[in-house]
Amino acid sequence: MLAPPVRVLVAERDEPVRTRLGAILAEADGVELIAAVGDATAARATLRRRLPDVVLLDPRLGPLGPVIRRPAVLVLATFDSDAAILRALRDGAAGFVLRSARRNELLKVVRLAADGHVVLSPDASRRWVSAATRLSGPRDERLARVDLLSSREREVLIGVGSALTNGEIAERLGLAEPVVRECVARVVRKLGCAHRTEAGLVAYERGLCRPG
Repeated sequence: MLAPPVRVLVAERDEPVRTRLGAILAEADGVELIAAVGDATAARATLRRRLPDVVLLDPRLGPLGPVIRRPAVLVLATFDSDAAILRALRDGAAGFVLRSARRNELLKVVRLAADGHVVLSPDASRRWVSAATRLSGPRDERLARVDLLSSREREVLIGVGSALTNGEIAERLGLAEPVVRECVARVVRKLGCAHRTEAGLVAYERGLCRPG
C-alpha cells in the first residue's frame, strides 16, 4: 500500500520564487502541492479549507495563527531576514531552507519535516548560522551547558548540528534509533533549548560542527 503524498502549502511573497518552488513540488513523486499563495490572508484561507503536512513559509508574511501548529512549518530563508527567521524558529518552526535550495535538498527537507523531524538545511546553514549566533548572543548560558553533556550526548549533539536525522545519527554512532531519540530529547532538555533546532545552533555556536 502506497503512503499518502506529503501535502504542502507554499506561502511566499515573491512570485518568481513562489512559482519555482511550486513547480518543483508539483512535479515531485509522493508530494501534493495544495496551493502556492503570496500573502497571509490567502494562506489562512487555504489552511481553513485543507490542512497540509508542511508549510513553506515566507517569514515576512508574519505568523499565520494557531492553525499552523499542526503542520510542520519550514521557514523560507534569505540572507536579509535573519531576525524574522530567528523569531519563527523560536515560535516553533520545524527548521529552515533557502528559497534558492536545489530540488533534491528541498524535497528532502520537506519529507523530513513531514515525518516529524526538525531540519536545518545545510545550504541555509552556511550563511545563516553566523547571524543566529550574533542575534542570540555569544555568552548564552546554553553554550556553557554543553560542558555538562556526557561524551555520547555530545556526539549526538554534533549529529543534530550536522542536520542528520535520528536514523543517520544512529548509523554513525552504532546505536539503536530509539536510544538516539531519547538522547536527543535529553540533550535538548539539558541545554535548556526549546527544540532540536536550537540545540543544533548551540552546536554551531560552540564550534562542534561547521555549517553545511
